[in-house]
Amino acid sequence: MITVNLIFTIAGLLFVLIALVGIYVWSAKSKTVPASSPESIETFESLSTVIQNRASSHAQLHHAVEMIVNHFGAISPATIATYKSLVESLCVHPHTDSKLVLRFEKALRQTNPKYAHDIEHALSIGLAARG
Repeated sequence: MITVNLIFTIAGLLFVLIALVGIYVWSAKSKTVPASSPESIETFESLSTVIQNRASSHAQLHHAVEMIVNHFGAISPATIATYKSLVESLCVHPHTDSKLVLRFEKALRQTNPKYAHDIEHALSIGLAARG
């Protein structure tokens, strides 16, 4: 009789443990955060501000660089100074890495071969300031 009670107790505790683990897993799946959509339209100025803000994270920098390259990659004579400033700011940003800087610089040079020398010069200035 004692062994039967012991077996039922162990089986009951095992059932409770399985139920608790199941509830924990189910609640963790329901708390997943949906992908956030941008709440405002991203402009060149807002993306430039992200790059120039030293508190921006690596993910924010990556997003800003991708958006600028994909949507605002064409440089005009009036905006070359802004793009040079962005390259220099990206070089000295504390949360950037070499791959991000080189991808940005290369994409700008490929899109704007007319300004390749200016972009390379801005890169060299930015890398020298990184020191």
